[in-house]
Amino acid sequence: MIGAGAAGLAAARALHAAGVDVEVLEARDRIGGRILTLTDPATERPIELGAEFIHGQAPDLQRLLAEASLSTVDVCGTRWQAARSRWRRLTGFWDRLDRAMRPLQSARTADRSFDDVFRRLRGRQPVADRTLARRYVEGFHAADPRRVSAWSLAEGGTPAEDIRERRLARVFEGYGRLVEWLAKPIASRITRSAAVTAVRWKPGRVTVEVGRRKPISARAAIVAVPLGVLQAPAGERGAITFDPPLAAKTPALSNLAMGTAVRVVLRLADRFWAGERFADAHAGDDVERMSFLHLPGREFPTWWTTYPVISPYLVGWCGGPTAVRLLGQPQSAIVERAIGVLAGHSGLTRRRMRSLVEAAWTYDWLHDPFARGAYSYQMVGGAEAPAALARPLSSTLFFAGEATDIEGATGTVHGALASGWRAARQVRRASGR
Repeated sequence: MIGAGAAGLAAARALHAAGVDVEVLEARDRIGGRILTLTDPATERPIELGAEFIHGQAPDLQRLLAEASLSTVDVCGTRWQAARSRWRRLTGFWDRLDRAMRPLQSARTADRSFDDVFRRLRGRQPVADRTLARRYVEGFHAADPRRVSAWSLAEGGTPAEDIRERRLARVFEGYGRLVEWLAKPIASRITRSAAVTAVRWKPGRVTVEVGRRKPISARAAIVAVPLGVLQAPAGERGAITFDPPLAAKTPALSNLAMGTAVRVVLRLADRFWAGERFADAHAGDDVERMSFLHLPGREFPTWWTTYPVISPYLVGWCGGPTAVRLLGQPQSAIVERAIGVLAGHSGLTRRRMRSLVEAAWTYDWLHDPFARGAYSYQMVGGAEAPAALARPLSSTLFFAGEATDIEGATGTVHGALASGWRAARQVRRASGR
């Protein structure tokens, strides 16, 4: 097993339970992949710097969390939007988004990019709808509107009218606890700080090279690394050389892309938005139940709280091309930009907002050599790319990870888990176990 993220751990645990001998190689000195949960010592609350939400019903993930005795909390607060320092309730968000994204249905016969579809509608669609759709594509999908497939967005890019798929929830104890639980029965089979540099294979035989360590030989291997690692140029840190090359995967790899996102988590001295004085001056009733705040502009247009859990955290989020530009700056500058954006739309001076910030966290997934981005999306013509990437090679190399999910859940934890379980089934069939 190459990779100890959600997909790799799910596959390894399933194979171990079936009596298959497994060894897991993880490049980092920690497990979890793009799940990265820290515990704030000041509050003992989990801070998510990677995966955070449960999207939609995700029944298999829900069953797994129940088995692990972990609890979930539904996101059930109110949405707000700001214009300068005045906030107002944002109602009917999902219905408005569904209407705004509806033009993408025209791409079902001939796939085009998001930008291509909406360029043709210029002047025939309300600006507010076009702005909402673009922000959703850049933010939720972390995608570049010039490259992302309109067909893929039309097929599963939004929950549409399905109320159950509009559901958002969190793991109360943090996703990191699920990672720990998945790894527990196979802990002795996981090797950390073991970055795979080469995989030499032929039907029925695999040799995995890990730096200066002794090569590891096996009957088969599951490659459960992020899409960005599979796409990494040879010779760069984190890249894996396959011998022979993965020629059969070239079309799929060229039709998928890693999205980019920036998250800044702020711990504040107090929940300024929940005070009566702020409500009277800048918002209105029910603002203390705020779950999401939408701001104008491209930098950090989306913020969220931990509601209904009451805590002093605000999370700023920015995705797509703007996130790429932001990640060219030092982390301290990124945090400062987030604070400035929030202050500018809260009626507080930058100095006052900065004084409220007790701690800040962020993580650069784009420049992490073992991730190279946030999560995957399909480019124009890439509708079948996840399924193509998921297909085993000569019953010897198997592939897992959110980018290989074949049920429309790419970019999610439950998609990653499902891909791991699917790869484990494929290995068992191939080995007769």
